[in-house]
Amino acid sequence: MTKNKVLDILSESQNICYYPSAGLDLSNIDYFTSGRLPLTSRMKGDSQSNIEPEFSEMPDLFVHTDVNFYMEYEDMSDLWQDDAFFHGSLECLSTEYLGQLEKPNRIYDNFEHSGKIFFSKFLARNKEIKLLVILAENEYAVSEIFLVNQIPIKYIWSKNWNGGKTYGTWLAKIADKLKTEKFYTDWLCVPGLRGEPSNDELKKHYPDLSEKASAVLERTENHWIEEGYHGWLDEFIVKANQ
Repeated sequence: MTKNKVLDILSESQNICYYPSAGLDLSNIDYFTSGRLPLTSRMKGDSQSNIEPEFSEMPDLFVHTDVNFYMEYEDMSDLWQDDAFFHGSLECLSTEYLGQLEKPNRIYDNFEHSGKIFFSKFLARNKEIKLLVILAENEYAVSEIFLVNQIPIKYIWSKNWNGGKTYGTWLAKIADKLKTEKFYTDWLCVPGLRGEPSNDELKKHYPDLSEKASAVLERTENHWIEEGYHGWLDEFIVKANQ
């Protein structure tokens, strides 16, 4: 029943923003609820509260995956905004435990907290935000939840995916299969910018995610959206690989 609960939430959403290996970072929520202001403006406390983004531009569900941070996600009301890289008003309204997937990790070890799922609601800059957290490896969420169930992911936000055992370039290559329109990332996830990591663990455990690239990223003029440990995030449009 756990996966069914997750699918119900995902299916009810039209504009999903997915953040792989998110940790405790809420910078994607910070960006969208600000009216898509760049980091420098958000840090100054600038606001576009009088200019509401069109519904088509605003995610109605944020989905985060990570293999760690069980205790922090269990009680989001204790979240420190500095740790979350959030620069406006932020209040956790509720957190619900939805159950646990059985041994979701194939590349990483499975721990007692692996597969646990939490659904939280926030008041972020006076906007109600829904956040679904799946404590599992990114590959499992994409392969076994999004793609299998044909869940469209309108936005992908990827920051500091340096690669412990896999590298984020694989997600950029198949973003079109997720019907992704915009990919927000630093250079670590852009295919071809660092010698094209082989992603051997991905090929071994998730061959469906290791096929020839079907998508390419085209950078827009919307730069320096967010700063990570490895550089700035830019906005890319996802296009089919011709």
